[in-house]
Amino acid sequence: MLPLGQNLTSVTNSPHTYDTQFKPPPLPTPPPELAYEVKLLATLETSKEAMRRYKKLMGPYAQSYHASNVRSKTLGLHKKAEQQQQAERELFQCLKTVPDVYFRADFDIKDKDFFSQLSERKDKMVLQDKLSYYLDLVEVNLLKQICLRSSSVFAALQTIQKLHTDVAAACRQIKSIRQNIQRLHTHLVASVANVLRAKRRNVNVRVLKEKIELISTVVCAHSTVQVLLSTADFANALSLITQTKRILQSDLEGVACVANISHKLDQQAILIEKLVTTDFTHLALCQNNLKEVASEDLKGFETKIDKETSRQMSQLAANALKMGKMTQMVSSLGTAVNKFVRQAIKDFLNYTLDKMDNEDMQKEQNNVTDEKGSGSKEWKTRVKELEHGKFLRLLALFFPLMIRILQRLANIEQTLQDVPKIISRQEAESLGEEKGDVKMSEDLEQAMGKYQKILSSTGEFIHGRASQLLLTRKANFKFLNLTELRGVFDVTDRFITQSGKLCKQKFWGLLGTLKDLTKRFLEAFHSKNLTHLNASLEAELWKQADVPGEFQDLIDSGFKRKMQSLMRREGDRKISRVIFFAVPVHEQNGAQSGFLKFALVSSTLILLKMISRYIECASQLKVVGSDILNKLVQLLQLFNSKSCGLVLGAAAIQTAGLSKINVSHLALVSQSLGLVISQIPVVRSALKSHLPSKHFVLLDNFNNVKEDYKQHQREIFNKLVQIIEGQRYYQKEDLNPSPSHLVEVNF
Repeated sequence: MLPLGQNLTSVTNSPHTYDTQFKPPPLPTPPPELAYEVKLLATLETSKEAMRRYKKLMGPYAQSYHASNVRSKTLGLHKKAEQQQQAERELFQCLKTVPDVYFRADFDIKDKDFFSQLSERKDKMVLQDKLSYYLDLVEVNLLKQICLRSSSVFAALQTIQKLHTDVAAACRQIKSIRQNIQRLHTHLVASVANVLRAKRRNVNVRVLKEKIELISTVVCAHSTVQVLLSTADFANALSLITQTKRILQSDLEGVACVANISHKLDQQAILIEKLVTTDFTHLALCQNNLKEVASEDLKGFETKIDKETSRQMSQLAANALKMGKMTQMVSSLGTAVNKFVRQAIKDFLNYTLDKMDNEDMQKEQNNVTDEKGSGSKEWKTRVKELEHGKFLRLLALFFPLMIRILQRLANIEQTLQDVPKIISRQEAESLGEEKGDVKMSEDLEQAMGKYQKILSSTGEFIHGRASQLLLTRKANFKFLNLTELRGVFDVTDRFITQSGKLCKQKFWGLLGTLKDLTKRFLEAFHSKNLTHLNASLEAELWKQADVPGEFQDLIDSGFKRKMQSLMRREGDRKISRVIFFAVPVHEQNGAQSGFLKFALVSSTLILLKMISRYIECASQLKVVGSDILNKLVQLLQLFNSKSCGLVLGAAAIQTAGLSKINVSHLALVSQSLGLVISQIPVVRSALKSHLPSKHFVLLDNFNNVKEDYKQHQREIFNKLVQIIEGQRYYQKEDLNPSPSHLVEVNF
């Protein structure tokens, strides 16, 4: 039977049909005489002897058959090779005979140029015969080439048929394998896959359930935060917001139904920040009625923070620290503190000044008129018009109030420093562990630095207002006495010291103002003393004066006792007066060797009293000790220069109305100068104890003053020598001169 896709013509034309479809002829039948032998060989057992016998019998036939096949194949190959060579020669001859133009790839009989070349021939019949010859020659050679190569074409066709058969068998096997796999999948794999699918679906359902529960929790968190805010439970509200946002950013990231909840939570966090700042500021400043602060006991403003308030403030600060808004909260607190202090000072001044005005009105029995008049004035004008006693009372109330405010602010700083301990204790309680080392976070360090700046700026502002309060009465300071000035100085200096300790900073503004006002007082005090001493010297008659005993005690004490304390002794007994002023003389080893007695005039006693007052000022007002020293040097220089002009310059004749300057005048001046010279070291030592070490160099000015006094004494001594020389001259002329010439000399 023929294979599929073949017909009889192709089979008969194929050179391989005989080899494949038709079996070769069988071997020739052996002759009858060998039939028995062959049958016998078939029944014998196979052995070498049987094989040799079979070879001997069948060998000639086999060799004849093999030689016939080899010969036929060899003849066929030689014949085929000859045919191929003949075909090649004929093809070469054909290609040589037919022009090349007919073999061109672009050959076209319709081509104009080629057709014109063919049309030029005159004998058309010859041309047609030649073209027919060319065509027949090409067709014959083409058929021969096809005939020679037909075996290869049929071999390829046979190969394709075999491949078609193999592919069909492979497809049938694949189909069978797929059917087997399908049956295996149905009976073995599908059931197991359903178990795994069910397990995976169970896991997915569990995860979905957890997601839905988280969504429900997040949705409920918004309302829960509002409830916590209504109860002022900021810590739990902040913790809930933080946890909810963490869930939204991790587990529920990308879930559309809860996308807007994060924005709402941010708004609630901002609201919590504002509430925390407001509540912390309210608890920190304790904003009660500041008008009650002006009372004498100053109980209207609490400086200490009780435990409950401290706990609430620490919790609020811890919440702000957790939000990372600690620095912003402290900044808001600083703004509130500035506003609070300004309002506190304003309310205090208004209330205190009104209270003082009401006291005056009760005395004058004219309440309505005075109240309207005082209320229309500014506080600076009202402070300027106060009596000094009321002004000192105002300062005594103002400074303690400011100290209480600064103490409150300092306690707030201590509360802020306790925040890390509270946070650490809360974390330890939540974890059930012991509390470890507490470290201050960077945000808290910045907040503490910010608050320290707020405390310093508040102290500077209070000092500035105190300076304004003092400067409103700067014109009155020159009319104060030392006791009144000392009262203002003490209360102000005590405030500067206390506020510096509370703010942990030194403030120089108020101290500079106090020093300037003290210098203003010193200038007025010194100018008054210079005027008084100058007037006393000009009116001096240069007669010996009685010395009260308190001056002798003043010298004996080394100017360490006040003149007021020298006026009384035991039993209120007045100190007796003395004629000569006794000054002890000490040797180099410190032992007293005797006394120097000085006859003094009243101006010298006034000078001693002034020196005592200057030393007392130096002891009371150490901040201007160097200025007092310079003023005292000027006072001593005035006494020296003025006494020199009045006596040696004879100006006392015109100022005091003296008729002439005599020897007794010169002697009294010399005695007064000697007393001052003896007391300059004492004055120097007394002032040295009230000066800082850096100002000790100024004490050398007393050496210059001492030299000036000694020079003055030498000039007086020279004048006395001149007088004695004149008297000696007179004695040569008159052996009995009048006694008046020895005592009174007009020069």
